[in-house]
Amino acid sequence: MIHLKDYLDENNIIFIDEETKEDVLEKMIDFLKSKPFVKDFKAFKKALFEREKIVSTGIGFGIAIPHVKIKEITNFFICIGVHKKGIDWESIDKKPVKLVFLIGGPDDHITYLKLLAKINLILRNPETREKLENSKTSKEIFDILSAY
Repeated sequence: MIHLKDYLDENNIIFIDEETKEDVLEKMIDFLKSKPFVKDFKAFKKALFEREKIVSTGIGFGIAIPHVKIKEITNFFICIGVHKKGIDWESIDKKPVKLVFLIGGPDDHITYLKLLAKINLILRNPETREKLENSKTSKEIFDILSAY
């Protein structure tokens, strides 16, 4: 069984207020530059933006899950961005996105799918989404998600 706390770090949770999804992704990528698990940020950024062009990662319910697996990433990680106002992400339900779960990892399809499925399952719960959206600190978000 996969546990989110194995891929989460309280220091990888940020509050964002950018106006476009491209700016949000840029901010999250810049934020991750100090982390050791991405060996090539140019390749990471390119893959992330190319993935987003294929189809929006806005899955509905105010959630986006941009994700990429490339050999330039050594270990799976999750970076969470919380946008209090919400931002247009071209989501399938047309609702603004407040929670961005950026997932990066190596080319390990099984772990990748398990991680996506776990996040999707957790975020389908409206009470959990509301708690995350109303959180005021990274620690609050980390504590909520570490239970899964």
